[in-house]
Amino acid sequence: MRLAVAVAAWALVSTFPQGKLYRMEREESDLVALRAEGRIQAPAWAVRDVLRHGFESDRISPYLAQRRVLHAEGCRPGAKDVPGCKKVWVYERYEPPLMSARDYAFLMEVAVDDVDDGGDFELRWQIDERHGAPPEGAVHMRRNTGAWEISPAGKDESKFTYRIDIDPGGSVASWIVNMANKSQVPSVIAAVEDEARKRVADRARK
Repeated sequence: MRLAVAVAAWALVSTFPQGKLYRMEREESDLVALRAEGRIQAPAWAVRDVLRHGFESDRISPYLAQRRVLHAEGCRPGAKDVPGCKKVWVYERYEPPLMSARDYAFLMEVAVDDVDDGGDFELRWQIDERHGAPPEGAVHMRRNTGAWEISPAGKDESKFTYRIDIDPGGSVASWIVNMANKSQVPSVIAAVEDEARKRVADRARK
């Protein structure tokens, strides 16, 4: 019964080329959680590679001004960050236009990675200050939780689910945050698809 209630709480917001965007109201906040699902026109290995390096792209991580790994676990020899580590605690600072800088310390975890065997990939994150809290100088995010889930859907296609639940902190009106997130999610997914297709093309050339 609980599962049925949770599923029913998601309401369709919009459609975009890669899929559909849903929202869920939060009882304790005017900010909404978002979930997108659909298909990306690129194989799972390429999408996985893009997501593991998402912080390197201005389109996938817009306005990212600073990133620092605080701690890492489950690493291959010599690795200090994803993709070589399964868990990394990271500090990030964002400087979006028309508002104060935002930052947070969080755990990013590769929860599942069976793509090489034809399986799924899951990358998730949440605020976690066990290995360092954000320094003073920016507004600290109150909540930033999310995940990517990728599954193969044929040779050149992948199914995806993207979830995000953010409270940026500060005094920004909730309707502005909700509107910005609603427009940003499809843009990020389109950027992931573009970058993944570039990787496919690069591999074909090589």
